[in-house]
Amino acid sequence: MKVTDELGLCLENEHLVAFIPATSKAFVFRVKSRVNRRYEQLNYGPLPLTSGTMLPTFEGGSTSVPADGVIPARAYTTGLMFPMSGAYDSSDMWYTPEDYRDRLFHVIQHVTPAFLRVDVQIPIAVTQGRFQKDKIVTGVDKDFGFARGSYETVHLPKVHFGYRYGNDTNVPLYTFVKFIYAEYVIETPKNSSLIFDILTRRIPSHWITLPINVMDSTVERALTEVYGITGFPLYRADERDKALRDYDALLKEVKV
Repeated sequence: MKVTDELGLCLENEHLVAFIPATSKAFVFRVKSRVNRRYEQLNYGPLPLTSGTMLPTFEGGSTSVPADGVIPARAYTTGLMFPMSGAYDSSDMWYTPEDYRDRLFHVIQHVTPAFLRVDVQIPIAVTQGRFQKDKIVTGVDKDFGFARGSYETVHLPKVHFGYRYGNDTNVPLYTFVKFIYAEYVIETPKNSSLIFDILTRRIPSHWITLPINVMDSTVERALTEVYGITGFPLYRADERDKALRDYDALLKEVKV
């Protein structure tokens, strides 16, 4: 059963699951509507890099941005947000406050050139990539633990995400970003059996794993203030009775 359209965005009346590895919990949302249907593409423009800004290099030094929107050779960015005039927070177009809890941004980002390294910090300045528990931190500034050219996520209210990009070539590169996005009106299903069946994958849904391997207090507090809970724990298929009891209790705290 298909729950997404040709753009990879959820269809109305289907379910989206946002899974958090750090807690082994997930949020389950029903997409009531998509307010920007037929207008899902946003050609944002160059990365928000300002000429003269200093960036770290893979070799451990630093270099300056030669022109607006250009990422220098052998350099990577710190966490970037995307400014937009008129947005709730003009420095971060994807940021929303807690009273936007019934809205969720599902964002698929495509950056040009497509071989640029990409990762995301949640919240900004907190790098989430891990290997062998906490033995090695990974990401765009490391040898692995990053995507190239595109990234899909959902943006949580009250949390600033920080995107990082890496240019591992020996030439400076002009950049461009296109967003495929949906602004969903969402709600949490109020049926614990339905939630269990979705989380045990008996009912199809669109799963997005948020790269949160370290639960920062900023994120945990935001989840509680926005949604009333930090997610629904995942249970084995043979733990249905226990799961339903826990889900019934959590549903009493859910704010959306």
